[in-house]
Amino acid sequence: MLQPDGYTVTAQRNNEFPERLLEDYKLEEMLRSPHRFIRPEPLAEQRPVLQWRHRVQYAVSHAINYFYSVPPDARKEIPIQYVLEKWWPRKADGFDSILHYWDVKQKLIDELSLVVAANDDLKHPAILFEQWKTEVPSLQMSLSMIFQAAWQPEGWDNLLIQKYLVVHDANVVEAFQHMVSVFCWEAFGKLPGMIEVYCLLEGRKIRYIPGRQSLQRSMDYIRLVRDSMPRAEEQVSKHFTAKDRMRVHEEVDRWRTEGTKPQKTWLM
Repeated sequence: MLQPDGYTVTAQRNNEFPERLLEDYKLEEMLRSPHRFIRPEPLAEQRPVLQWRHRVQYAVSHAINYFYSVPPDARKEIPIQYVLEKWWPRKADGFDSILHYWDVKQKLIDELSLVVAANDDLKHPAILFEQWKTEVPSLQMSLSMIFQAAWQPEGWDNLLIQKYLVVHDANVVEAFQHMVSVFCWEAFGKLPGMIEVYCLLEGRKIRYIPGRQSLQRSMDYIRLVRDSMPRAEEQVSKHFTAKDRMRVHEEVDRWRTEGTKPQKTWLM
């Protein structure tokens, strides 16, 4: 199993620079924000904090964690729908309708059943729902990520990283690919062998194979996000403000417009 180096998990802050910490879940929520935070909705019109997607993602994450915590031989005796039921929302609050509630549930059961069947050859996860932190000295910042599932298949000397999303979002997928590439390079000294993102409601699996050329692009992406973040002395809270989020989106759009078009290695 891969072991973290000295920068990982217990990384020490460089006292010469205030720590800039980029956390994956905060970046993900920022990228999913409606209207890209250019025109925030009035408070009276904002939807509840825990929308149906959040509640379903919570159930999926717990179900995956429980399922892959079970010994491989015992998994065949546990239907994934039974596991999902343990954490599924008991009420349809936040869903568009009661029909939407049942449609989402059935779709998730069908897709998760296909996913676990396809991954039957993956036996013991190397990382399962653990939060890891590493420094990126060249960028004078730290990254924090929650790895849902990481495997080291037989014959591999690097990791297969998996992420389970309820709803596909191209910006979230791209950010995850870049962040995982930089994190693994800094923490383990090597890129992941493959990154897989499951978008369950769409029944879609996105595979990405990073390389040394794509690593530079990933570094550039993380750098521009870092430059869009407020410095420690500018922060008034631990959360991105609407201004901060809009700044990141503008920087990403500018970077995409001015940069050369990348060679895609996405496999659908």
